Amino acid sequence: MPTITISKHFECSPDIAFDVISDFPNAPEYIGGIKDVQMISDGPVAVGTKLKETRIMMGREASEIMEVTVMDKPSTFVVEAFNHGTEYVTKYTVEPEGEGSKVTLVFSGTPKTFMAKVMAALFSRMISTVADLMEKELIDAAEEGKRRATAN
Repeated sequence: MPTITISKHFECSPDIAFDVISDFPNAPEYIGGIKDVQMISDGPVAVGTKLKETRIMMGREASEIMEVTVMDKPSTFVVEAFNHGTEYVTKYTVEPEGEGSKVTLVFSGTPKTFMAKVMAALFSRMISTVADLMEKELIDAAEEGKRRATAN
């Protein structure tokens, strides 16, 4: 399965950019593709936090149980999910860039079962559509970062 890598400039500090991309409870308010987030773990988002995210993917509702596996504020944030025989990893890196921040998202899926490997071949044909959806979500997050920066 191909890896998707997308970078966007955020007009805010790395701290604010990191807070935006890791703000799961409020993500449905500013990320157009996310319909709902249910926090499974109590407390602030940290390594070990689990959540159920429901989003619209290609016109359909899809839910994933995700877990935060790395949280090194303000530079690195990783969430992982396992669904339908495939392990998904989404890594965000945040670095200073000019007056703001550069946020890079790297998404990969590793099929672990025979059926997942068959489906991965089909999914590879839709990778550009998935990349477009992820890019739109980063654009939405960048807008939220800008809003939070100007509100301070």
